Amino acid sequence: MIELLFLLLPLAAAYGYYVGRSSVKNKRADSKSHQNHNYIRGVEYLLNNDRDLAVDRFIAYLNEADPSFETNLALGNLFRKRGEVDKAISLHQAAAANQKLDISEHELAKLELGRDFMSAGLIDRAEEILTELVQIPRQRTDGARLLVKLYEQERDYPQAIATALKYRESLGSSISSQLSQYYCEVAQQDLLSGNAAKARAGFTQALDVFPHSIRARLGLADILLNNGQYEEAYKLIKEVSALNADSGLICLDYLLRCFPNKADPNLRFALDDLVRRTKSAQAMVELTEVVEQTSGRDDAELMLLNFVKEKPNLKLFSALMRLRSKDSGAAANEAILQLKSLVDAQIASNHRYACHRCGFQSKLLFWQCPSCRRWDTMKPIRGLDGD
Repeated sequence: MIELLFLLLPLAAAYGYYVGRSSVKNKRADSKSHQNHNYIRGVEYLLNNDRDLAVDRFIAYLNEADPSFETNLALGNLFRKRGEVDKAISLHQAAAANQKLDISEHELAKLELGRDFMSAGLIDRAEEILTELVQIPRQRTDGARLLVKLYEQERDYPQAIATALKYRESLGSSISSQLSQYYCEVAQQDLLSGNAAKARAGFTQALDVFPHSIRARLGLADILLNNGQYEEAYKLIKEVSALNADSGLICLDYLLRCFPNKADPNLRFALDDLVRRTKSAQAMVELTEVVEQTSGRDDAELMLLNFVKEKPNLKLFSALMRLRSKDSGAAANEAILQLKSLVDAQIASNHRYACHRCGFQSKLLFWQCPSCRRWDTMKPIRGLDGD
């Protein structure tokens, strides 16, 4: 949405220009009324989050506008947003070949053409244009960013890493998190291939370029756990929970692997620490189960009641019903268990993670959102139905 708003800035300027002239030349304003109507309706659709209709209206607006470099560029971009890449390519190729434009306008047209080719899957043609543009100082940042994205799109992570490092000064600090993800992608493949030493080096490189990387720490923890180095792995999990309060669900899975002996008294302290840091409902449930085993049902029930008051949640409610059913008579116990089964079915049907950028939901954690393709945007769903 933000990208589309920036894309429409030239349209806003053009619209203001036409409105300004209309106060002087009423007849000309009348001839523009339908065009302006399309612009206004497009803004309304955009503000109402109806992106497809907004794009349609803006395309109609630009088709009626006086042709210019800016309008052709914007029109091509909107065609690309709508999936009509062939029309976008045609417009941007014409702009790039227009001898009346100055050098910087030619470069901008080529940059958009590179985006068009990427969208169309014409990787070689996109790479050729972008490789040319990164040699031009004023286009280096945008060109390098797109070139890195192109290699990412092709899952050529080694080449994405090499390109990001080569132009890191131009790309700035914002590339660090993305670069860390590329190292993790390569390291994960090495780990799956059985090359733990190479994977460890990759995850370590990911931490070097982005010290706050959650994924790199979890990758290193995986290697340590596979080697039976539980204490060292737990140290990394504690770092993750300290860095990110939304890491409770993923940390819990690793934490339970760090304590294979469920009678280990340190497990309770570890779970208590995780609950304190992340407020994860699932971690609260695990903690009360450990308390039930070590201190008895009454202590576990009291703890659960306090958790439910602090954080109303279906998982906690289900755990409380499990404990209550043990103290009830046969008829009450059956009713409680039936209610619990309904609650558990609802819990099982719920998604666990959601992208905070586009809203995509999943039961699994993806480091890159499958919908909007942004990195590290999937977070646990919170609230009554979540964690």
